Amino acid sequence: MSLSTLVIKKIIPFVVRLIGGKKDSWEEEKYSTAILSLIMIPLKKLKGTSRNPKFVENQYDELSGLYIKENYYQSKMRYSIVNGQVKKISSIDNMYEIRKEIRNVLSDYKFKNVLEVGVGELTTIEDIYKFFGPDIDCYGVDLSLNRIKHGLEEYKKRHDKLPIVSKANALHLPFPDNSFDLVITRHTLEQMPKIYKEALKEIFRVSKKQVVLFEPSFELGTFAQKLKMLNTDYVRGVPKFLSSQNDLKVEKEYLMKNSANPLNHTACFRISILNQENLTNSNSGIPFVCPISKSKLEDNGTYLYSKDSKRVYPLIEGIPVLDPEYSLILSESIDLSK
Repeated sequence: MSLSTLVIKKIIPFVVRLIGGKKDSWEEEKYSTAILSLIMIPLKKLKGTSRNPKFVENQYDELSGLYIKENYYQSKMRYSIVNGQVKKISSIDNMYEIRKEIRNVLSDYKFKNVLEVGVGELTTIEDIYKFFGPDIDCYGVDLSLNRIKHGLEEYKKRHDKLPIVSKANALHLPFPDNSFDLVITRHTLEQMPKIYKEALKEIFRVSKKQVVLFEPSFELGTFAQKLKMLNTDYVRGVPKFLSSQNDLKVEKEYLMKNSANPLNHTACFRISILNQENLTNSNSGIPFVCPISKSKLEDNGTYLYSKDSKRVYPLIEGIPVLDPEYSLILSESIDLSK
C-alpha cells in the first residue's frame, strides 16, 4: 500500500472517527475533506500546482455527458444544500430545486436574450428556455466542445428551437459590445483562479445591463469550504474585485438556498452595469465576431474567416470553434505576376 493510499484509506478515517464523524454521515465527508485539504494545500504549494484553462478543458472533455446523466436520467444520492439545510438527496431532485431557484432569481429581470458563459452541457440554459418561453433567444459558450456537443444532442430531444453556441474562451468572447440583455455564469469562474478578472471584464463588455453570477464563494463559505477551495485552487476574491469596479453595482450578494455540494456552496451575485449603451437590438439576432479583433466573420461553409485578424475558425458538426488557440492564420491571395 502506497503512503498516499494509507493516508486516505486508513489514517484520515481513523482521525475522523476520533473527532466524532460517524460512518456515511455528512460530518465524515466534511471532516475528511477538511483534513485531506490541510495535507494537500502545502504539498501543492511546494510543487507549484495550479489550475489552468487547458487542464479544465481536458477535464471537462473527459467528463462530457455526466451532468446530463445525473441531471435527468440516473440519480445519484449525495449530500447537498436543500432549502438552506444539508441533506442527503438524489442528484435529480437536487438539480430540480437548484434550477427552480435560478428561475426565481431570473424572474426579476426582463430579457429577450441571454448568454451563459460556461454553458457546459446546456442543462441550465435549457431550463431557462423551457421556463421563460419560446421568444427567448439563448446563447452559450464553453471551453469544452464535447460538452456542447452532448448538450445539443440532449437539447434536440426537448426543443425545436436550439441555442446559438460556440466553443470559446471566456477571455475572448466572440460577441460585439453591449449585446445581451442578461449574461449569467454557473460555476464557471470557479475554474479561473488566476484569470477571473479578465473573464469578468469580458462578461461586462458584452452585457447591456444585467449580469448574474452563480458561483461558489470563498468569502461566504464555511471554514471547511475555504479549505476545499484552497485545495482545489478554486476562485477567490470575486467580491473584492466587484467592489473595486466603478462602472457596475452589486445589487445583492448571498448564498443560494440550494446547492449541489455544501463544500462548494453556490452564491448569487446580482450585478447592474452602469452607463452601458444599448448598441444592439434585442430582436435582430446577435452575430458572432472574431474573438481577437471583434470584427465581422465571413461564413465560408466549413469555417469562419476574419479579414481583420486573418484568422480561420473551424466549424465542427456545425459548432463554431471561436477560440483563438484553435484558430489558424490564413493569408489572402497575392498576385505575384504584378
